[in-house]
Parts: sequence; structure tokens; C-alpha cells
Amino acid sequence: MNEDRLIKQFLELVQIDSESGNERKVADYLQAELEKMGFMVEEDNAGEKIGGNAGNVIARKKGNKEAKSCFFCAHMDTVKPGNGVKPKLENGIITSDGTTVLGGDDKGGIAVILEGVRSFLEENKEYGDIQMAFTIGEEEGLFGAKALDYSSLWQIDGAFFFDSGDDSSHIVVRAPEHYDFAATFHGLAAHAGLEPEKGINAIAAAADAISKMKLGRIDEETTANIGEITGGKATNIVPDTATIKGESRSLNKDKVASQIADMKKACEEAAEKFGAKVDLDIAKSHDAINVSLDSATALMAKEACALLGLEAQFITTGGGSDANIMNGQGIDAVNIGVGMSKVHTTEEFIAVSDLVMAANLVKKLLEVAGK
Repeated sequence: MNEDRLIKQFLELVQIDSESGNERKVADYLQAELEKMGFMVEEDNAGEKIGGNAGNVIARKKGNKEAKSCFFCAHMDTVKPGNGVKPKLENGIITSDGTTVLGGDDKGGIAVILEGVRSFLEENKEYGDIQMAFTIGEEEGLFGAKALDYSSLWQIDGAFFFDSGDDSSHIVVRAPEHYDFAATFHGLAAHAGLEPEKGINAIAAAADAISKMKLGRIDEETTANIGEITGGKATNIVPDTATIKGESRSLNKDKVASQIADMKKACEEAAEKFGAKVDLDIAKSHDAINVSLDSATALMAKEACALLGLEAQFITTGGGSDANIMNGQGIDAVNIGVGMSKVHTTEEFIAVSDLVMAANLVKKLLEVAGK
């Protein structure tokens, strides 16, 4: 594995602007790199579907049909502020200059996949079919993964996403099902000083609903949150509209369904109490990850770690990733750490040693698949 090449490519990638919706330059960069590696490359129309300037980049390379196939994935977009990144490498740690995020989430994942696959192919070992997908719009709601045409993919034996913290011995096999929740209360406007009794306070109705909800840590598998509330026009007007937005997540699909039902009921009862109306918008964001440790994906990851002298740590997370979407398609997919730390902040950093470990794991996954 070429450590200098890995670092150079990561530093190049983070300096390419690609905030969500603006992944065009990274997509073009990846297409050129992947074609040089001998892959068939295409770009889908996901960008047209979600209003971005690029689609998902999908790369394929045929291998020995007797070997297992590998699918690798990372996302191209970054959060704001992600333009004009100026990376710094000091004492084995890569940071930005403190005015932007670094973009290791998830250009760390992209870099380790590229280097791991490239290094493996240079050794001329046997391998099965290799597929890679580099997605758009992950940070805004896993939109690129949701728009991907899974029916067009080749057979997948092991699916490995590189978009998690910790080092690459930490492998996410469980993550929650996630629902988004929004409720808009419709009251009646009136002058707050002259005739408040003629109004119906939509904000008061929303507040009453929130007060009846169980929020925060519901149990060891379930969380819920109301994170936004908007409404009203002026202090001297009884507000006629108010909107609250939140979410619920659980490793148990029955529990998240029950929690969402309770939140819905609290809104309906509050609207009735105040004489208001309420419009509810409830939608599943993504399915859960629940990968069996006996699955081909988990066993391949475990063996690859062992070849590096690592013990695979199969873990649970409360977050979501593109891997959730693939699991929702019935394909066992795990999310593997690349060492990203303090992501979504201007203090974000990543250690070179973690990038190297993750790239080596990609190599070993291909080696395991090729046996």
C-alpha cells in the first residue's frame, strides 16, 4: 500500500469543493481516476432527481466468477463550511486551517477505497467482481443512495461502506430505523392587545403538544427529538400558524412506530384542545441496519481484520448512513470506520495512521473475496 500516494490523494480530494448539491468536480475527478484503474464508469441521474449538479458515480470491474464480489461505497458531499479547504498535516494528523471543515467525512472514505483497490490490483492477485459507488447528497438526507438504481448493480456478496468514526476495526452492524416528523398547527389570528380571546394561538397548541411528548432517550434502543419550532409574525398578533419538526429513531421498528404514533396523538389532542387544526407530515428517512454476524459481509470483514492482526469490533450506532439505504434494499451492508473525528465542525481531524489502516482493510477484503 502506497502511503504517500494515499495522503496525496486525500489532500487533493479535500481541496475540491463539494458541499451538498455541488459535487460536480469530485465526480469528474473520480471518473478520471477510476478509468485509469481500468474500471467501467458511469454517472446516474440522481442529481436531476434531487436538484444537484452531479449524479452518483458507479464503477465496475469484472473478476473471477468463482470468487466473491465486493461493493465499496463512500459519499462525495461535505457539510458547510466546506469550500476552500486548506488542509494541514502535522505530526501525523490532518486538519483544516480552522475556517472550514476538513471534509474527511467522507473524502477519507473515498481516498481509502481508491488506494486500497488500486494497491490490490497492482499485486495481480485473484479477485471477484468489484463495484464502487460514490454518492451525492448524503449529508442532506442520504438522497444519492436513495436515488441509486439497485436493480442495475451486479451480484453483491459483501458490501462495505467507509463512512464512520473510530478506526477500521470498528464495524457498524446495527443502526436505527429513522422517521422524520413535522406538524403544522393552524389557529386564528387576532389583535393580541385588543381582542386576544378571538384568536387561537397556534404556538400555544404546538407547545402543549411538545409538553405531552416523551423526548430524548426513550429506552436503550429508541430516541426522539423536536429540533425546530417556527411560527408567528409579530408580538401583537395571536399567531395563526406554528410548525414543529423532529424525528424518532430506534433499533426496534415496532418501538419507533409506537413513538411516532404517540407524537402524532399528542399533536392531534393539542389541536382539539385549543380549537386548532393540525397537518402532519411523517415519513421514513431510512431503514435500520441489522446485519447478522453470520452473513457473508460480516464474515469477510472479520477475516480481513484478522489478516491485519486486528480483532473486528462489531458495534451499534445511533446515526444513519448510506449503508442504511442498502440494507433497506435487502443487501447486508456494514459501515466501517476511517478515523474521522469532530466531523461537521471546523475542528475536524483525521490521523494518517487511521487512513492507512482503512486502506489496508480494503485490500484485505478483496484478498478474502478472491480466495
